[in-house]
Amino acid sequence: MLFRRRTPHMSASSTASPDRDIILSSGLFDPEWYRDRLPEAERNTPDLIAHFLTRDTERCLSPGPLFDMRRYFDRYWNLEPGVLNGLVHYLRHGLAEGQQIDGICDTSLHDDTGPVAPTELRPLPADAPKTVVAIHATRLNTLDRILDRLTHFPGNFTLLIATDSLDKRRHIENCLTRTGLNATPALIRVANPCGSHFGTILTTFATPLRSHPLMLHLHTETSPDLLDRVLPSRADAIAALIARFAEHPELGLLQPAPNHDTPWWRWTWLASQHLAHPLLARMNLHAPAGYFSHPPEGLFWASTHAIAPLLDIPWSVADFPVDTIHHNMPEDAVIRILTPVIQAQGCRADEYDPEAGLIRIGHTRMNLDQYERRSPDDLYAAIRDVRTVSFDLFDTLLTRIALTPDTIHYDVASRLACRFSGLTPDPAGFVTLRKQAEHNAREARAWTDDVGLDDIYAALATLTGWPADVLALARILEVETDQAVLRPRPEMIAALRYAREQGRRTLIISDTYLSREDLAPVLDRTGITPLIDRIWLSSEYLARKDRGDMWDLIRAAEDTTSFLHVGDNEHADIQRTADAGIRNFHVMSGLNMLRLNPVGSDIAAVVTPARLPPGQVLEKRRLAGDILLGPLVSDLFASPFASTPERRLTTPRSLVTPEQTGRILFGPLLLAFMAQLITHPATRRIEKFLFVSREGYFLSRLYKDLRETYSLPIPDAMHFHCSRRVAISAAQASHFDPDILAVSGDGFRGTMARLLSARLGVTVAPDSPLHDLDVALPEDRDTVRNLTLLLRDGILAQARISRDSLIAYTRSCGLTADASALSGLVDVGYSATIQRHLQTTLGLPLAGFYMATEPACAAVEATGGTAFGLLASGPAAETFRRQHGLFIEAILSAPHGQTIGYDMTSIPPAPVFAPDPRTKQDFIPLEAVFAGITGYCHDIIRTYGTDVLQSLRTSAAASTALLDAFAGNRIDVAPEILKTLAVEDEFCGRGHVRFI
Repeated sequence: MLFRRRTPHMSASSTASPDRDIILSSGLFDPEWYRDRLPEAERNTPDLIAHFLTRDTERCLSPGPLFDMRRYFDRYWNLEPGVLNGLVHYLRHGLAEGQQIDGICDTSLHDDTGPVAPTELRPLPADAPKTVVAIHATRLNTLDRILDRLTHFPGNFTLLIATDSLDKRRHIENCLTRTGLNATPALIRVANPCGSHFGTILTTFATPLRSHPLMLHLHTETSPDLLDRVLPSRADAIAALIARFAEHPELGLLQPAPNHDTPWWRWTWLASQHLAHPLLARMNLHAPAGYFSHPPEGLFWASTHAIAPLLDIPWSVADFPVDTIHHNMPEDAVIRILTPVIQAQGCRADEYDPEAGLIRIGHTRMNLDQYERRSPDDLYAAIRDVRTVSFDLFDTLLTRIALTPDTIHYDVASRLACRFSGLTPDPAGFVTLRKQAEHNAREARAWTDDVGLDDIYAALATLTGWPADVLALARILEVETDQAVLRPRPEMIAALRYAREQGRRTLIISDTYLSREDLAPVLDRTGITPLIDRIWLSSEYLARKDRGDMWDLIRAAEDTTSFLHVGDNEHADIQRTADAGIRNFHVMSGLNMLRLNPVGSDIAAVVTPARLPPGQVLEKRRLAGDILLGPLVSDLFASPFASTPERRLTTPRSLVTPEQTGRILFGPLLLAFMAQLITHPATRRIEKFLFVSREGYFLSRLYKDLRETYSLPIPDAMHFHCSRRVAISAAQASHFDPDILAVSGDGFRGTMARLLSARLGVTVAPDSPLHDLDVALPEDRDTVRNLTLLLRDGILAQARISRDSLIAYTRSCGLTADASALSGLVDVGYSATIQRHLQTTLGLPLAGFYMATEPACAAVEATGGTAFGLLASGPAAETFRRQHGLFIEAILSAPHGQTIGYDMTSIPPAPVFAPDPRTKQDFIPLEAVFAGITGYCHDIIRTYGTDVLQSLRTSAAASTALLDAFAGNRIDVAPEILKTLAVEDEFCGRGHVRFI
């Protein structure tokens, strides 16, 4: 091909006119976008296209977000950048040749952190799926714009139009005749009106939709900007969207990015959740919680396979009632359920953002970047601009260390079930019964007035027939637990205090069944009481924010012309105030922030699993998960502001202090382990717990702290100084095993002399050739076995020393072979090596309690012992060790080396420790981590009482959820913390190993 070269600085008047026309008609040159990216000194140029054809031909500046100039020259490297204008070349030659164009993929525009791909311009592939375009047409002027766009549709398509009158149908038929669309067939139907654009399409055209692999859904009440995004004006842009479905079978939905003026809080249920539940129920699906993706204004492309559950149901107009309050809201309930529908089909939703020149893969931005850019200064400025400021209470001024408000009800159910096992109906069903009682109480008031706890428990008494003392206890437990789990959100309390300091009238407005008396202790404890002029509670005024009548009362009692409401609930606090003409300021709840964060998926997998292990009860698993993981909301998401890039909603949070690391990552693990240990049925038979290995140093301290603080009737405990090396060596005196060096541990790299020392405590003479003999296990197992047999006498000599000193030490600890009481051995895991060899040496069965037990633990049964995996066993234990073993060992490390023997000159015998290269300074961060763990455990137990230990019996999944998130990079730990962590692994020949 021949290219006509053009000097970049030739005048526009002499050279640009032919190119100017083709550029203007292409739709790929965006004047404002282009001007914003010019150097400051060039932004006032009067002729942007001339500038583009001259100066920026040389600089290869892109003309708009859909055309990345540099990518174009990278892809078609035979072209000469800086001399040839890429856009002109594409329009004159590349388009006809079927060249592909990439968008600029600007992730900075909306602070994207998820996976993205550039938009494309490309020809329609030969195997492109046949598309059906379905339009709900009630506004004919908008329909004309849509039909004009469809004239650029590449290839043949089917056109389905539903309208609401015969006159409009005739008008549409005439329009189709004039436009000459490449639509075969084109069907127009007069449809019965319903409260959903897409609902109208489903009730009118389900059969033809099912016969096409791909559909485009449009309606005429959309905004022009959004229409431009979902239906581009260029055929190659539309072709690229269709091609994505052909090339990505997992793509179920492609939706346009929302308009900039669409607030982020619209991506919640708002007022439509009650309408969505019956729709989802017909497909056996559950409603998503918090923020979730759905097509803005109901415009989307979809694979009909992905939405097949919707197409296969015989919907009627009655399934899509008109929302008489928010009838102008285009994102109706059926649109909001599209994401769970396509996900149930194993498909994903992408977002097309032409202004950024990218497609978000498997996620949408939902304009959350607008929320992330808010700061406390914005809230303070809003406060200064009014005379009265009201605050929502729950999830705005206060948050909970429980994961959701339902946690309280699950906790009450668990306590009642333990105390009143013979009641009918079963108290374990308290959560369902209480919800039904609240429903009955509201129904008794014809859904017009709100209800309080007195009303709910009166209805519960009628529903269950439980004795008065049971109902009274349930009510007390509910109120006391609700009070105990509440914590202040410091930045929001500061905003309330600021409003007070500025002389503003301050109110609390809350939808709650709690009374003023129930809330008073919490408001006093958190310092809110002296900062408030008046409190409006739905339980007192019998009106609700989410219903709207509370705002009617507020407007009657307050001057709302200079009034600001601050709240978290997107429906009750934000949408309803907007409806009432009251200014608002949205602060997101900690729970919704958690749900949006990458770590939210780990939490959801615990409390709402896709499937349960056999024999596990969902309610018990959920309660344990809610309790253990609930503090994450108040610990990491108390602030509603993303003040740093690391605190953005969709960016993994970083733990920046050792205390925070201990509280968040290891608190759930160790409290779950302690709860399992304390409540285990076998614990009743134990006289004393022996916490072994270096990990026993911290574990025994935590156990004894809980035992003493809460006066728990559980066995005494001690840190029993014994290591694998000591136990294995001592056992050889009773039973020599030539394979012991090869089968103990996870391999070895080093010399034979080092192996003998590390695993048996045998000291090899300095001039021995064993210092120069390298061995690797398990590869050199036969060689090591033969050498072990040759060295038998020296090994047994050391074994007798180890045995005698170990027996003397165990006797000093009150452990003897003729002891009638059973001792429990506690360790992290995983093969019960110490327990097995102790039993051999002492001739005494032990009960082993471990975080995780692999199959090798069964060997303790041969000498009368037992081994329990409290958090994991079998294959799950192997996963536990691989993913978390090193981290746990680095954290639970004693301030001394491994036990290598006992000083027999001391009375009683004192443990001897191997040299530890760490200094006291190195150990300070570990003590801080332990302080965080201890503080977490006390926070949970003081909040829920010691009964919580029974509730945590099913907490295995929750115990490691945050460690799983760390392993998957969904939560981070500051590098300066990780650099302080190390493990001593001389047993496997690795010496002192840093964690990173």
